[in-house]
Amino acid sequence: MGEYLRENFYITTSGNFRTPALSDVMLEVGADRVLYSVDYPFEDMVEARDWFEQVARSEPDRLKITRSHAPRLFRL
Repeated sequence: MGEYLRENFYITTSGNFRTPALSDVMLEVGADRVLYSVDYPFEDMVEARDWFEQVARSEPDRLKITRSHAPRLFRL
């Protein structure tokens, strides 16, 4: 299952600002398949940002999740 997810899907933080959920996803598929996102206007952007800033993770993983993946995925 993990291999299938790693090869075919990206998973976003939108709608699920829970640290245990993010940790589990990162253990299963790695930071290379996680995108930071907020489902605005249904979710509060400040709350999402504050949550993500306090989540324990490495700086390289933070940069991947918040900046590196989207341009490559969407060919921006």
